[in-house]
Amino acid sequence: MTRLAVLVVSVALASTAPAASAQPAFEYDRELGSVARKSLRQAVTEGLRPALRDVRQVYVRCYRDRASFEQTFEERFGVPAGRVVAYYAGGSEVHLRGGTCDNVRRLLAGRVTALTAAAYSVLLHEALHRQGLRDERVTNCLANEAVRWGAELLGLGAERALRARNLAFEFTRRYAPPAYRMGKPSCLALAARTEWTDVRR
Repeated sequence: MTRLAVLVVSVALASTAPAASAQPAFEYDRELGSVARKSLRQAVTEGLRPALRDVRQVYVRCYRDRASFEQTFEERFGVPAGRVVAYYAGGSEVHLRGGTCDNVRRLLAGRVTALTAAAYSVLLHEALHRQGLRDERVTNCLANEAVRWGAELLGLGAERALRARNLAFEFTRRYAPPAYRMGKPSCLALAARTEWTDVRR
């Protein structure tokens, strides 16, 4: 359970659409998987000095509705999903609520808001767990900083990409549990380090 991405304001990021019983619980979003990998590659090239030797492929499960996400989570972990908006449980897959996926797509379409920037950071957070990072505070820090470089790669431009990163930091400061928060100055100093060493612990 240490790998769960928990944000306090889950209603804003999570879909509340009713389930369609004939449909599968989730769909794999190849675009978001590609975006996550490319964003992390760009981040370690341009901004995150503790570079990963190889950014592993990420398969993103976007759940169709609230019930399917929460049922899958509860079956896996034996506890209610509560305010969890995404999680990584090993392997190559990351699990996102449908509304979180929708907000990432809105950012890809050029809409930079606190919710879209936070959702993008959540995607990158879980993708970093896939790379082997475990500490939630460090992972969240690096995901927020990666928002900048990934957004720039996606064509948002340097100014809007920096704004997206700052919004992700602000969202974390306001709403994330203490175990996920790191002060922005400390985070930027960490991101500028030249050695990876203990970051994956």
